[in-house]
Amino acid sequence: MTTEDATPPVDPYADHDEMANHWWWRPGWKVGTRFFAWHITLDGQDELHQLIDQYQEALRPFPTLDPIPKEWRHITLQGLGHVKDVSDQQRHDAVQAVAERLAKLDPIESTFQRAVIFREAIALPPSNPDAYTPLRNEIRAGITDAWGWCPESATGFRAHVSVAYSNGRAKAAAMQQALINAGPVEAATRFAEVSLIRMNRDQHMYQWTTMDEAPLWTASSD
Repeated sequence: MTTEDATPPVDPYADHDEMANHWWWRPGWKVGTRFFAWHITLDGQDELHQLIDQYQEALRPFPTLDPIPKEWRHITLQGLGHVKDVSDQQRHDAVQAVAERLAKLDPIESTFQRAVIFREAIALPPSNPDAYTPLRNEIRAGITDAWGWCPESATGFRAHVSVAYSNGRAKAAAMQQALINAGPVEAATRFAEVSLIRMNRDQHMYQWTTMDEAPLWTASSD
């Protein structure tokens, strides 16, 4: 294959020209569904919250966007399964195995700045998205240690913090200009733990209760 024949890699953080409704029901989901997932929640990330607030203010004129309240902002990492399908013992075993693996990882330091337009959300990519792949891989390996297998695909992961979800179809050009005009500053973060949450999306927003937490501490494995 010549250089000219090679297909250039697709940028997972490229802006879309048009947005679509995020709130369609995925297979297995409906009102009342509860789901376990590993997330990074943003408790204490004041700089990042200020940046998100700045973008949300710029996006206020667009009715097809649902801004995400402070308490529900997060980085999605890995699903564990529908609550009805995961026993208490299975959840306990997975948490223990994941925690053992994450204790060997360093906390992740990132900066966030530029907002991008996904198909179904306005999002902030971290400055070092590749740093989150080993974290997700260790979560998946821990689940496999406990269960002998891991749900969800290992591919397609795209680390990001969502600013707003799309609730309908809309052209993105005006939104993109509003984001540019917002002129955000850089936000620094340090993530030192991940959370297993029990979440729902009954009210056009991901809401949850934190069930367990696993720290990223190299010292804990000494």
